Amino acid sequence: MADYFGFNEIKALEKLIIPEKDDTDSDDDDLPQAGAKKFGPGQIGPIKNSNQIGPHASIDNTDSDDIWNNSEIKSSQTVELSDPRIQPEYEMKFKQSVTTEDVFLGMGFKTPGSASCEWLTLKVKLPGEDIDDIELSVETETIDIRSKRYRLHLPTPHPVDPNASSAKWHKDLSCLEINLRMTRELDKVNF
Repeated sequence: MADYFGFNEIKALEKLIIPEKDDTDSDDDDLPQAGAKKFGPGQIGPIKNSNQIGPHASIDNTDSDDIWNNSEIKSSQTVELSDPRIQPEYEMKFKQSVTTEDVFLGMGFKTPGSASCEWLTLKVKLPGEDIDDIELSVETETIDIRSKRYRLHLPTPHPVDPNASSAKWHKDLSCLEINLRMTRELDKVNF
């Protein structure tokens, strides 16, 4: 009667999925091999040098399997790490120029998505600063804001036109508002 319910088939399936333990096997197979690395959450990110720990630590991995050393990489991110000034709070938003044809008639190709936005607005809070102490540099792919206390070096998500961009200082909020005209590859098709 036990065979009637498929008992033997289930036992055969169990043997396929979970093989029986053989007494001749040793538990040495489960031990870590000599020289094998154990990976865990602590291995995520760059390896820190034990002599220096902190944001200004130099990282040099000569015995790793990396393609190049971190000392060979020159980027704006390494410049940002070496600057002791505070990074200010900022907010980035996309804006569109919308006309009545876009809103009521739906004649244009604009959508509510960020692909149809022409402007990128960046609001940077610089409390305790004066407009005379702030230096602003806008390049096609980066924005650099410097003052006595603050420094913000920020890559833009899309290329911008520095000549068509504008900035305004809000004294009561101690906030610098920068409007950047984006120059993307497919903007002529989207608009």
